[in-house]
Amino acid sequence: MEKTGLVFLPAPGVGHLISAVELAKRLLDKQPCFSITVLLMNLHIPSMKHATATASYIQSVTASHPRIHFIDLPLVDFPFENTHNPVAFISLFIEKHKSFVKEAIKRTSSSSSSPPATALIIDLFSTTMIDVGKELGIPTYLYFTSGAALLGLMLYLPTLDAKVPCEFKDLQGEVEVPGMLPLPPLVMPDPFMNKKSDGYEWCVCHGRRFRETNGIIVNTFEELEPTTLKSIANGECLPDHHPTPPVYHVGPLLALDKKSLDPETSQLMEWLDQHSHSSVVFLCFGSQGAFSVPQLKEMALGLERSGHHFLWSLRCCSSTDADLKQILPDGFLNRTKGHGLVLQSWAPQVDILAHAAVGGFVSHCGWNSSLESIWFGVPMLAWPLYAEQKLNAFRLVRDYGLAMELSLDYEKDGWVSAEELEKGVRCLMGESEEGQKVRKRSEEMAEASKKAVARGGSSFSTLELLAEKFML
Repeated sequence: MEKTGLVFLPAPGVGHLISAVELAKRLLDKQPCFSITVLLMNLHIPSMKHATATASYIQSVTASHPRIHFIDLPLVDFPFENTHNPVAFISLFIEKHKSFVKEAIKRTSSSSSSPPATALIIDLFSTTMIDVGKELGIPTYLYFTSGAALLGLMLYLPTLDAKVPCEFKDLQGEVEVPGMLPLPPLVMPDPFMNKKSDGYEWCVCHGRRFRETNGIIVNTFEELEPTTLKSIANGECLPDHHPTPPVYHVGPLLALDKKSLDPETSQLMEWLDQHSHSSVVFLCFGSQGAFSVPQLKEMALGLERSGHHFLWSLRCCSSTDADLKQILPDGFLNRTKGHGLVLQSWAPQVDILAHAAVGGFVSHCGWNSSLESIWFGVPMLAWPLYAEQKLNAFRLVRDYGLAMELSLDYEKDGWVSAEELEKGVRCLMGESEEGQKVRKRSEEMAEASKKAVARGGSSFSTLELLAEKFML
């Protein structure tokens, strides 16, 4: 059978890369004739700490999936010292790669060792690359690494921008978006909260250009977000019900085989083995989730007072090498010895959530973390920090019933008192009727997520359609 070439262009960062490669792996399972090239844009910034993790991940994928090839694009001349909004920064950085992406695709397509590219699959921040696809006559697809809620909101943003002339935080009332419950203005994604910023302008631009793609692939599943997916497919998020490109829900796409085998993880698993079923609450806030020392002290007091066993992946804003005895309340580590465990190193989240002893997850509600928690049936206590996490948290609590809500004060940087965390953990771990409902709902959705990707499931069937589309 003649080979078909697919080119992926994930945004920089190991999280975006892993999600894109998981999609590539699933497509290879569907069609053995696919040959996949992943173009890598490299952010050489001293503060970026993902280079080693990225290199290790690429090495493991190359060894296990020889039909996935990685190509490093040339470094771009980019003013890293500029203080752009993060969305503007990454969007401009990606745009600077247009000529390199074009040349890489042309070179790959003309190579005798690889088939011509028949589709370009871009990231949500990469809409300027649609121009490259058009120039080369290659269909361009968007791989949206977050959920349908953010996708629908971004598609609707150009319309919303015209409807709401003031800042969203000044809006009297709630934000109406098709396919969703009315949104409190303060749960809108961070880049939307300043309409004068270049980051907001880029979000409006991206949302407008999504409709130019040949299809939108989204990392969610029908059973989780049915109403939102239906609204998007019906064109309700576009002006005058303008036709939306075909939407392919293919999730949850998770790197479940990316488990850690290092000695520290083994010791961690042994610690969890000593605890009974669903008795440990796990706290982890993603790669960027760091807190001030005063907030960390409050968290420690809340955890101790809750009386529950805990596993806490801690990051401090001031220094990654800070002494825990200086950060945490006096005597906290001694008082909670054996009862709790505090990590300052990277936490093997998949391994932890998969362990039977873990019965609750205090999370920042990043989309990948949320999907992992759903997959393993672990109920969440929502503590969103940045980006679209407040939107995710709102949906997880109000729409999906998979999380409980902390009493966050978004106008005061989301400060959480020890009393609030103590109450939240107690409720999450089954000491309330609400906690029991969330736990039952989490177990049901875990089963639904697995059925979605199993043969005959909603995402399984959609992925087959997508693979067939790439073959045409």
